[in-house]
Amino acid sequence: MEPMRDDVSDHPAMSGGPYVPPPLPCNGASGSFPPVPTRSVLHVARRPARHDEAAAVLGLEPSVIAEARAEAARNGTDLAAELVAAGHCDAETLAARMATRLALPVEAIAAGDRIIGFAANDRTALPRLVKTCDARLDTKLFLLPRPDGLARLRAFLAARPDFARRARVTTDGDVKRALAQQSERQRLHAATESLAATHPRQSARNVLEPAQAMVLTLLACGLLAAVAHVPSSTLFFLHLIVGTLFAAALCLRLAAVLGRVQVTPQLTEPDEPKPLYSVLVALHRERGVADRLIDALSRLDWPVSRLEIKIVCEADDPDTISVVEQAIDRRPQFEIVKVPASEPRTKPKALNFALPLTAGEFLVLYDAEDVPHPGQLREAYARFRSGPGELACLQAPLVVGNGGNNWLAGVFALEYAALFRRLLPWLGRHGLPMPLGGTSNHFVRARLLDVGGWDSHNVTEDADLGMRLCRKGYRIETIGLPTLEHAPEKLDIWFRQRTRWMKGWMQTYLVHMRQPVLLLRELGARRFLTFQLLFIGMLASSVAHPLFLAVAGAGLVRAVAQGTDSVSFGALLALDLFNAVGGYALFVALSKQALDKEEGKLVRYFPLVPIYWVMIAAATVRALAQLFTAPHRWEKTPHDMASRAIPHDARYRLDPRVDA
Repeated sequence: MEPMRDDVSDHPAMSGGPYVPPPLPCNGASGSFPPVPTRSVLHVARRPARHDEAAAVLGLEPSVIAEARAEAARNGTDLAAELVAAGHCDAETLAARMATRLALPVEAIAAGDRIIGFAANDRTALPRLVKTCDARLDTKLFLLPRPDGLARLRAFLAARPDFARRARVTTDGDVKRALAQQSERQRLHAATESLAATHPRQSARNVLEPAQAMVLTLLACGLLAAVAHVPSSTLFFLHLIVGTLFAAALCLRLAAVLGRVQVTPQLTEPDEPKPLYSVLVALHRERGVADRLIDALSRLDWPVSRLEIKIVCEADDPDTISVVEQAIDRRPQFEIVKVPASEPRTKPKALNFALPLTAGEFLVLYDAEDVPHPGQLREAYARFRSGPGELACLQAPLVVGNGGNNWLAGVFALEYAALFRRLLPWLGRHGLPMPLGGTSNHFVRARLLDVGGWDSHNVTEDADLGMRLCRKGYRIETIGLPTLEHAPEKLDIWFRQRTRWMKGWMQTYLVHMRQPVLLLRELGARRFLTFQLLFIGMLASSVAHPLFLAVAGAGLVRAVAQGTDSVSFGALLALDLFNAVGGYALFVALSKQALDKEEGKLVRYFPLVPIYWVMIAAATVRALAQLFTAPHRWEKTPHDMASRAIPHDARYRLDPRVDA
């Protein structure tokens, strides 16, 4: 973009008289904006004070203008932003009223025109300018005036009739739309390639690098040869290695169990204007949940003028788009971002497409079925301001709201309680690598951009992103205010979701182990070891736990009936028993520590955990097969809202607890 110059070429003024605006919307009118606190200041002024030009131009009482100015001072915004945010007028009506005062036409930037320059002249109090160029190379000038600067702008236009003839008025939203349209092709290419173009060795587009394929092939051949020649010894040592890895992974959970639990201290927000906060939500075939999602996001406790919520939809999903358009009507903080149909059809690609359109200092990611606690943004903001300088991301706890509906959702709820309210807080507290959950991640946006955003080819982009943040030296921690989630209640849905998760963990491990020496150097020994225990422990235990149960059971029967005929057999049996019993015991301990008193009924599902883990083993085997046959297939999780938890659920007010 070139800077704007005063010597731009002439462009004839639009023919016809100035645009006549429609009546200004106000509270109580049909189709009015959502109610705001005080009705007495909302009605249209019949005799605005002469000394307040903004009140006169906009047709609002001076008290309304004064309140909006006070909000602008508190939030670091301007009068126009606060009037729109409070629902006193929409941006189009505001622009039309100001254009009438300036005797200028109102015009939207044409679809084929390109923005080629911006300017803001503080010396003359000239508002923001946008210069465009069409296919014939004709240029236009667009003003984005502010209500409080109209008198000075009128004087400027009167002194510069040549400029006035070329000027027209538009809105911030129209400029954003034009910029988004202009950058669409570039953003789509960047989102499709993502890390594969900028950091190919950190991308999961290729499952294996040649060196990895060679090493794995040699290991497989060596293992087969060993099994063929010395089967007993080979299986014994293989059993011992897997069992030891499993036991080491349990040590992380044991440390989390032994960590003390405390109530999160109340954080004081900085005495400063609120920064802009961006919210991203990717939707695909979610018409059944879109309206409730919009309602939940509308309850976020953050100044509307400092909030931008972008609902990212696939362009060829008209049903979802239609529902979202209706739901966000007259909610100025919302915007739809339409992703052109292209492969890969993954959530991270959609997020990468929308990311360049965000402008917030902080950014949070939510899912379609989420109901975030209204105070979550404020807690995250206070933590970012008071936390360590390298803090880049905060993970909010995910609480399953439908855990009492059936056993599958119930065990899922126990699993989430142990993970998000015990294990992850412990990891964050000690500065260890943390695999993020796929939602309710609060980022310092600049640091998210610094690591390249999401990997569009990784089907668990959250776990991968957490590792890349750690490798850059950034820190991930947790907050206490939760987000309500909806767990799958049908086995086929759960199975596809878990397959995708396990496949993504495999992708993430293979990607980050492409350069193990570099990984060790970037993470340090302690965090490198934690990474190995988290990922190998998760993947190996997913397959091995049912085997440990079977082998330990058979070995125990044999030991009772015949006794142990060797020290090695006894040691291996003890290891298997420790893994089988210890894994279950630590799961129970972590879950019980994390459960809120309202969730106490979930303990009845503990006896079903071994069955649940057998199902995870089956999903892991399927994930391994897909890793080589369909590595980037995104098996979407449909969201049935019939049993979804609602915001007045007691768990929505979960007492925030973290591990210290």
